[in-house]
Amino acid sequence: MSRKRQSSLRFLFSVLLVLTGGLAWAEEGTIGVHHGLSGVIIKIQSGVLFVKTPHSLQSRSISPNKADRVGLHQAKTGEAVLMLVDSGNVLLDVARVDRPMTDHRVVAGTLHYTDPYWSEILISTPEGYERFDVDALAGSKLSVFQDGTPVMVELDADNMMIDIHRAR
Repeated sequence: MSRKRQSSLRFLFSVLLVLTGGLAWAEEGTIGVHHGLSGVIIKIQSGVLFVKTPHSLQSRSISPNKADRVGLHQAKTGEAVLMLVDSGNVLLDVARVDRPMTDHRVVAGTLHYTDPYWSEILISTPEGYERFDVDALAGSKLSVFQDGTPVMVELDADNMMIDIHRAR
């Protein structure tokens, strides 16, 4: 089985763990912790979706750009959603409850280039160079990475980088 396929399968398994209450996805040790949350859209104002989460946690907001990108451009109040957040409470992905988030994948390589505005990256992999757009919320994570750093990049269904970790 190819390394890319193994990585994708590990990630799919970890997403299932997260969505069923487990924690963490790992590749040669723990790389990151993701938490799955469910919620209900309680208000839509100026295109921003406000989501109430269970257990009296603070409501989350989803920007109009993120909502459009993940297919929530025609969302309605009362609609249930699933959210994936990282250990720093940054929203990684969101989807309607009828669209599972198992279509993420992980790509390992060496960081070759980061756009100064953190909107795209270029990594070199054994298969060659790959360029990815960067989600606005994940862009700030790039400030701690220098060119030449071995990384693991998590991509959502749209092939957009939603998380990055230093590879070991």
